[in-house]
Amino acid sequence: MQWARRAEERFEEFREGMNELRAAQANSEAKIAALADAQIRTEAVVAALGEQMRELAVTQAHSDQRFDALIDIVRGLGQSNPPQQS
Repeated sequence: MQWARRAEERFEEFREGMNELRAAQANSEAKIAALADAQIRTEAVVAALGEQMRELAVTQAHSDQRFDALIDIVRGLGQSNPPQQS
């Protein structure tokens, strides 16, 4: 009788432990799925930022070219009009 009761108690503990493991596994799976979704969103954001950086680099190169042309014009004006002495 006592043996049967102890066996039943152990089996109940085992069942509770298994239920806890199932719940922990389901929780882990949900967290992994959320992490996977977040990683996909992060990759999309990084790709978009990379494209924006490429566009910015092209724009910066054009700005540099225009600025260099302006510097050349200003230098040309300075050379064609020497400073007047007082």
